Amino acid sequence: MKKVVTLLALICLTFAGVSVSTAQPVQAVSKYSEKWHTVKTTEKVYRYRPYVPKGAYMYQMKFIHKTPIKKGTYLRLIRLSTSYPWEIIRGKNHLAILRRDARWFKNVR
Repeated sequence: MKKVVTLLALICLTFAGVSVSTAQPVQAVSKYSEKWHTVKTTEKVYRYRPYVPKGAYMYQMKFIHKTPIKKGTYLRLIRLSTSYPWEIIRGKNHLAILRRDARWFKNVR
């Protein structure tokens, strides 16, 4: 009886505090979260200015002025599912980042 109690105590102490997790880290910014997030870039990305031409092509939005953003830059970011993939604000200008994935930034709190 004493051996069984000792064995159970040893098993409980061995596995105490050990937690196995298979969950992957998740980005908090999703296409359903329509609020502004502060993020930090983890690689060089390019920003574009949305441009709506006048006349017959006014419903075909274009993106002009490709400008790089350095790694480590802090941005205010939103993803609206109805518009271009990522929208940022620089001053008074709303700019776009034409990337489908979320691997180029990390969340800042």
